[in-house]
Amino acid sequence: MKKFTLISGALLMIFCYVGTLSMVAQTHDLKGNGEVFYSEDFDWGNPDDPKGWSLPDGYYLEDPDDLGYNWHWYPNDSLVAEWTFEPPFQSTSKENGHLCNFSNIYNNWVPLGDQIKLNNAIVFPTIDCSARTSVVVRYETHFMNYSSTSEQYLMVSNDAGVHWAYFDVGYGCKHKDRPEDKPAGIPAIFEANISEVAAGAPEVIIKFLWRGASMYFWLIDDFTLAEAFDNDLRLKHIALEWDDGDVDTKESFTYMMPKSQLGGSFTGFQSSVLNFGEFDQNDRFLELDISKNSQSVYNLQSESTWISPLILDSISLEGSYTPEEYGHYKIKYAWHQSEQDVSPENNMKEVFFHVTDSVYSRSDDEPELPWAYGYERYNDGFGEEYWNIDHFVGSIFPIYGDCEVESVSVFIMGGLADGLIDFRYTLFWVPPPEEDPDNEGAIPILYTESVELDSTMFNTWITLPFEKDGESEFLLADDLVYAGIQYNNYHDSKWDRRNKNIFIGVDMSVPLHDKVSIGFDHAGWNSGVFITKRNPMIHLNLNDHGNLIDGVDLSNNLSSLSQNYPNPFHQSTEISYKLSSAEKVLIEITDISGRTIMTIDEGQKSAGEHICHIQADKLEAGIYFYTLRSGQFEETKRMVIAE
Repeated sequence: MKKFTLISGALLMIFCYVGTLSMVAQTHDLKGNGEVFYSEDFDWGNPDDPKGWSLPDGYYLEDPDDLGYNWHWYPNDSLVAEWTFEPPFQSTSKENGHLCNFSNIYNNWVPLGDQIKLNNAIVFPTIDCSARTSVVVRYETHFMNYSSTSEQYLMVSNDAGVHWAYFDVGYGCKHKDRPEDKPAGIPAIFEANISEVAAGAPEVIIKFLWRGASMYFWLIDDFTLAEAFDNDLRLKHIALEWDDGDVDTKESFTYMMPKSQLGGSFTGFQSSVLNFGEFDQNDRFLELDISKNSQSVYNLQSESTWISPLILDSISLEGSYTPEEYGHYKIKYAWHQSEQDVSPENNMKEVFFHVTDSVYSRSDDEPELPWAYGYERYNDGFGEEYWNIDHFVGSIFPIYGDCEVESVSVFIMGGLADGLIDFRYTLFWVPPPEEDPDNEGAIPILYTESVELDSTMFNTWITLPFEKDGESEFLLADDLVYAGIQYNNYHDSKWDRRNKNIFIGVDMSVPLHDKVSIGFDHAGWNSGVFITKRNPMIHLNLNDHGNLIDGVDLSNNLSSLSQNYPNPFHQSTEISYKLSSAEKVLIEITDISGRTIMTIDEGQKSAGEHICHIQADKLEAGIYFYTLRSGQFEETKRMVIAE
């Protein structure tokens, strides 16, 4: 059985107690309306202070090992050190700076084996939560660690620091990971309900602790404490399996699969939900719906039950669905309850799956971030002997039916286009063990022409046809191949090979539980976690044109409007949308009575993804609706401005 697991939503933060904290009795005398009662935007810049900033009264720094590697204020500027080259942090209040621990500055130009690891914290002033029946912490953050064993904690005490609850806020990140796989400079939103240790307590102390890290940095901004909403379910993860009848195979999600490679079914549907609100949620159930070309073709529902606040629950649905025809499939998970949810948009998750004639792709077509294999595998030295020659990064494609390969497409996103980087696409065939007794590994069987990296290639799909030989292009069922980009970087400087190597798009929308990618460099084949946790945007294109038309209006089907984020929000939010073709775009915001509050003319927009920034600091708290109109496409979603 070939299985793949999809995981969505923010990482559930697990906390433990050190000592015994007081658990404060809670009542529901106050209505849960998301009211913010404490905020900090770290506007700490002070030109009169020799260091350029001042720590406000009530805050203090902890440095038990006397390292001097303390938290500090950092202006809205790039972070540049020996191993760090980061753009400015794009937080909501970026203009007035951020809270930061720039650990690379402390260990700048120190040999890797001699670097000192942090053990430093910043402690907030005492916060009175005695009048609060619930407490939700929220802040914007971005960070990158060098060590996979470093610890990042939000700590909470309700007894003047005698005992602490530790909330792991590291997002499960390992070596060179970023929170929620956000691109450099883009904030991730952390939220956790800390009511069990903070609500009703008159003396709550909060601190951030980072220890065990020697590089690179941790940024925090726009920290708030708010009351929870009464009714707020949140989908935390989804999972499903692809059953092809083979109990020995297991692989991750494939976004586009040619019809010639089909033969299995979707099954093993599962999802979990967290009650993030203050009250019990009744008649709660999970619905799964599969649609083809916008028409429902399969539906499952769980039995209804109730869920208490702060409880995480998981449900599995029995059944299977077998796609057989060309088409655009949507698998939608949605949680329902009898109460009116304040943010129903985070109760659901959609996954798309396309049956094509020729395109075989493990990734979707929307890059979450640009990524360079050379960022890790660059050769640490200066001069010609350290050039990157025939380095390769590709996707792993199991072949389930006989086919003929035609070309490869890769989404190129950047690099130093100065004539010293070139590339071609290569197809490797992996011999079965019985045909490879010496374990020599994959064999290159097809190449494309070599081309020089050019800036006109950036942020687009580049397709190159294979130079066929009349034999190697024909693959058989049960073959295994690697298809991807093979590049040369002739720069003498390791920094140009590390920081300015060829960047390709990476799809991080569906977390992986097995290896879908592979790399090759001066040390040989690389199947380490740095490469295998990525899903590079690579298409293996087959010579098959059987799907002349599948009867769906792609201009409407492939345009989309995303839920604004964050939601609920207080001052600003972002609305993302995708256009299948160039169109004029209009966004209209109305209140709950239907009255138009704001109209935003985005003008003519090209095909692809776009973001509209909404400033709502002059609008009253409440429920609003936003509608996007573009050509024949129109869609409306709800957003909430919190008090």
